[in-house]
Amino acid sequence: MPALADRDSILMKNTCFENSLICQPQQRNMYGRIFGGFLMRRAFELAFSTTYAFAGAAPRFVEVDHVDFLKPLDNPAEPLINVEVVAHVTRPEQRSSEVSNKFYFTFTVSPEALGNGLTIRKVVPATEEEARRVLERMDAESSQLGK
Repeated sequence: MPALADRDSILMKNTCFENSLICQPQQRNMYGRIFGGFLMRRAFELAFSTTYAFAGAAPRFVEVDHVDFLKPLDNPAEPLINVEVVAHVTRPEQRSSEVSNKFYFTFTVSPEALGNGLTIRKVVPATEEEARRVLERMDAESSQLGK
């Protein structure tokens, strides 16, 4: 419930950035589909920019979902910032748009930035759907750590 959050919290919907790009022929494979690596790079750049604007300090990449790390990262001196990037394929000539991929990135900021008085606000869901997405991500992360 957003009304019960502390003053250093921000609503999830207020942390969003978006961008659009047109997939040029050089970014497509022989079947006319966008290269996965190109899409992942764009998703990473958007996640990085969003994290930078949210945290107020240059983020340091920690992980992307579906990669196993042997040692979990849980250090209060270096808070984790989870970013979801949803890629839509839009076909203007058909007036259609559909989700093609979802990327989940994790960043942190340096302890030096935090030592200089930088604070990272807590992100709180404003709707039941946002709360459900947060719980799904938490479940996914805990199952990754349990492997």
